[in-house]
Amino acid sequence: MSKILIVIGSARTGRVADKVLSYVQDVLAERSDVEATVADLAVMNLPFFDNENSPLSPDYTITDPNVAAWSEMVQANDSVLFITPEYNHSVSAIQKNALDSLGADWANKPATAVAYGWSGGSLAVANLREILSNLKADVKIDMAQLAFMKDLNPDGSLLDEANVKAQIVATINVIA
Repeated sequence: MSKILIVIGSARTGRVADKVLSYVQDVLAERSDVEATVADLAVMNLPFFDNENSPLSPDYTITDPNVAAWSEMVQANDSVLFITPEYNHSVSAIQKNALDSLGADWANKPATAVAYGWSGGSLAVANLREILSNLKADVKIDMAQLAFMKDLNPDGSLLDEANVKAQIVATINVIA
């Protein structure tokens, strides 16, 4: 059984991420070989990273209980799938902070994303790849890029259900 951590990278009220999560969960429901856990960064209450040591430093120690719980979630799963909005041509601040809070937890961890936005989240995907590569994660090539007005309406409702499902299936297949 493959264990996937799904990380919701948006904290906005009325966020599209909840609809994208439901599309991901629909695909996962068709598989008996995958167990998924959801980490909603909007409710995890991670503090802004302010440790004097880099998480990649051997001297780094997690002192905040919420960061410790986040670390345990990442460690307890075989791979990570980020539901990634594109904000100002990048990942969201809450997602970047969550990534910055951990170091060794990401080493060799298979990671991919289902991104969304006006450009299909392409710039957020590029940004996420760079961050995860620096953290030594096993960044997968296949990442879904769901474009507003092509795949999804700006409210997250489906425009091209077949394409959305095909992209999500391909993305999950690289980590499960």
